[in-house]
Amino acid sequence: MSRQFIAIALCAVAIAAIAFYSGRRSAPAQGSLTEARADVEKAAISAKEKMQGTATAKAKLAGMTSNRMLDSAVSNPSEHAPLPPAGTQLKSILADLKARADAGDADAASRLFKDMQTCAEVQRLNQTMPGMANRVLNNTSSDPRSGRMLDFVQRNLDFTKNNAAMCADLSADDMANLVPATLQAAQLGDPQAANCYVGANLNNWPGLVNNPQWVQDYQTNALNLANSALQQGDWSMAMLMAQAYGGSSRNMLNQITGTSAVQAYTYAKLMSLGQPTGTQQSQRSTNALSNFSGQLTPDQIQAADQQAQQMYQQYFNNTPRQTGQIASANQACQGSGPGF
Repeated sequence: MSRQFIAIALCAVAIAAIAFYSGRRSAPAQGSLTEARADVEKAAISAKEKMQGTATAKAKLAGMTSNRMLDSAVSNPSEHAPLPPAGTQLKSILADLKARADAGDADAASRLFKDMQTCAEVQRLNQTMPGMANRVLNNTSSDPRSGRMLDFVQRNLDFTKNNAAMCADLSADDMANLVPATLQAAQLGDPQAANCYVGANLNNWPGLVNNPQWVQDYQTNALNLANSALQQGDWSMAMLMAQAYGGSSRNMLNQITGTSAVQAYTYAKLMSLGQPTGTQQSQRSTNALSNFSGQLTPDQIQAADQQAQQMYQQYFNNTPRQTGQIASANQACQGSGPGF
């Protein structure tokens, strides 16, 4: 692709960005075998108390795939009017989608979540792409990475251009619906929204400064959503929990779970049990198991192995995940975004 073409496309995006921001205010934008098993079970019960609100909560579902909607879904798609055509300007349908979602329409909630995440990504790219594009266009080196960067810029320019009309005229107040919409879609059963919300980074929440209640909402709902997703075989959520307990992701979830070598090993073991058929564990996964096992006694390791095996059997039906099935929280939030 020619540099001239990107320069022309960049100009088009700049024009689209002007339209996108018109009418918009500036946004203020976690001993013995018996004792070891008790350690694991105590940690699991503690998490369930936070997730379920009671120490007696039990898992209800087994063998469900991560592609199914969470059990919290309460609406039947056939009972609701059709959704607006894809690509409809979000500004014109936002109030209607929100009203339908508030009434329990899971499809409307998912649509609002996805459209708002798309427009949040358009907003971010409109802020970052012009500078990046200029740097790429001014790079005269023969580094092979330059070609990849040109492709990256072009994908992002295409994404913003293709979604400019849908995202036009959204104000800061409109965009402040992003976090509540993501939570609502997750509560109504959207697994992608659940992964996006649970794996949230505060820096990605526009309007947080003016809405401190969102942090309390996260403390109240995140582990409950994580538990529901795990019970339905969501490998992406299992990875989020492994990272949170292991401390490798300093996000909001880690602040709630804290770090725990026992729980980190348990989830790392679960991930190893679900290794895709015909593939080898990554060095990172092998290192995680070795690192956390080195912090545990043999009895703790045996108890954690049993806990992981129980989760694998009960929640994942002893079925390995598919290659590429795990999406990061950023990918879950971006959905059909341009990617990297």
